[in-house]
Formats: sequence, C-alpha cells, structure tokens
Amino acid sequence: MSDLDFRKQLLLNEFKSMSKGKSNDQMLPLIFAISSKAKQAGITFNKDDFNLIIDQLKKDMSPEEQLMLPQLLALLQSQHSSK
Repeated sequence: MSDLDFRKQLLLNEFKSMSKGKSNDQMLPLIFAISSKAKQAGITFNKDDFNLIIDQLKKDMSPEEQLMLPQLLALLQSQHSSK
C-alpha cells in the first residue's frame, strides 16, 4: 500500500475502519461518502489506485463480497470521473 500517497492512505484507513462489520447494503453509501470526501479534498484516484485499494480490501472479504468487487470498482471509477 506504500504506492499510495499519504492522503489516499488516510482515506483508505478511514474507509476500512468505518466498513468493519457493515453489510453489503451499507457498504455502497459508505463508498460514495468516502469518494465524495476525496473529491472535496482534491484527492483523485486513478485506475491503478483503485486496483491497489481493491486488492487490499479483498484480503478481508468473503468470497461473496469479492464477487461484488468489479461492480464496486466500476461505480468508484464512474463517480470519480464525473467531476
């Protein structure tokens, strides 16, 4: 994860803390909230950043949750590119 800059790492750590114990239904609003916070702070994520984040999150996910990853990645990328 050292490939992400410090501010991105902080956001990711915040997301990981907030997402612990959340259901899949609760994750999507959380993802959008973190994405909005990043935009407001002027932080942008590129495709490589998203892939790195997804790889890190995957470690703590069930196989069912991992199946949702491509959809979440697409949502994050579309949310971030609509500046």
